[in-house]
Amino acid sequence: MSSTRSQRFQLALLATVFGLTNAQTYNLQQDLSGNNFFSGFKFNESATDPNNFGNVHFLSDTAANAAKLTYVDGNGRAIIKVDNTTNGAGDPNFGRNTVYLMSKEMMNMGSLLIFDANHIPFGCSVWPSLFTQGQSWPEQGEIDIIENVNLATDNRFSLHVGDPNCNQPISVASNQTGKISTAKGDLSNCTVTPATGENTIGCVTTETKPNSYGSGFAQQGGGVFATLWDESGVVFWYFPRDSVPKDISVDNKTPNPSTWGKASAWYPASSCDPSKAFGPQIITLYIDICGAFAGVQSLWAPDNGPSCISKGANCSVAVLDPTNYNDAYWEINYLRVFTTGPVSPSNNNTNTGVSQSGSAPNGQPTGTGAAMSLHGAGIRELFLVPASLLFFGLLSL
Repeated sequence: MSSTRSQRFQLALLATVFGLTNAQTYNLQQDLSGNNFFSGFKFNESATDPNNFGNVHFLSDTAANAAKLTYVDGNGRAIIKVDNTTNGAGDPNFGRNTVYLMSKEMMNMGSLLIFDANHIPFGCSVWPSLFTQGQSWPEQGEIDIIENVNLATDNRFSLHVGDPNCNQPISVASNQTGKISTAKGDLSNCTVTPATGENTIGCVTTETKPNSYGSGFAQQGGGVFATLWDESGVVFWYFPRDSVPKDISVDNKTPNPSTWGKASAWYPASSCDPSKAFGPQIITLYIDICGAFAGVQSLWAPDNGPSCISKGANCSVAVLDPTNYNDAYWEINYLRVFTTGPVSPSNNNTNTGVSQSGSAPNGQPTGTGAAMSLHGAGIRELFLVPASLLFFGLLSL
């Protein structure tokens, strides 16, 4: 193609992108913050963690409130904690009290979720996660927005689906800032096979911007995570506190993803059809302890990154000491869900029978059956690329 024709083609594409961008409006569907935050969730009470084998008891709303594990602080921030006062010494079956929240309202395709927090739980044996899940797992999919364990410093984004044709191609690496960390050959496989425990890790992209998790995230004053799930695919962004876009500040509710720049992680529709891989999603927020990710013995070895070996020979030892959980809490400014369609009346009929979730990123089986949850090419696909990604890609042509 000649230089002149190429320039004309780029300008035509840019004009199309700007047209699509200007036409796109995000309508506020859920606005959870302050005293209103917990009203948007149900507490998934359970005395054990049968799917992820955590050393936990998930409390009811009444018990969690009484134990001060959930409350709104004097600054209007929602706090969700792990018990950091009970000494478990002498009890070989000790489980620490914590909280598992599931949204009352479903999130549908065409949604933009924005989460602003000052603090994410961290520490040896701690496994927090913000994710969404369908009512039948993995058939209706899982979208992991925030997840890692122990003393990690980088957040992990991932998908877990039942659709056998869902992958993240390594060719999208130039359109995201994160690192594809589960690729084999040209693809990172998102499809889970629960019966065999195959690929429970899903397809993971690791954030490369500093301080997306752990103590560094807290020290910088936190930040904002955003997830867009629409006909273009699934897109994730992370913004440290000093670079949060003005259109998603605490007081601004007019998001414009086309101005946000390159995404942290992108899973395009051309390699994972978002209408087939995901059903209506339940927003899930919890803190697990030990279990199939944080409790994996290899993660406690001194030669495997930041080690927790000083806290005990294994995770079950560390869970006994309450001082290990002084940093195991969420401090949340808001969680908002926007929709590209009309705002629908609140739907509080979420199936509370959905089992506990949280993917097991180390490939270990966490159960069987659909009632269990672990924790582009062609011109048509070109126009399914989110406008923000296409715009910044064209600038490099």
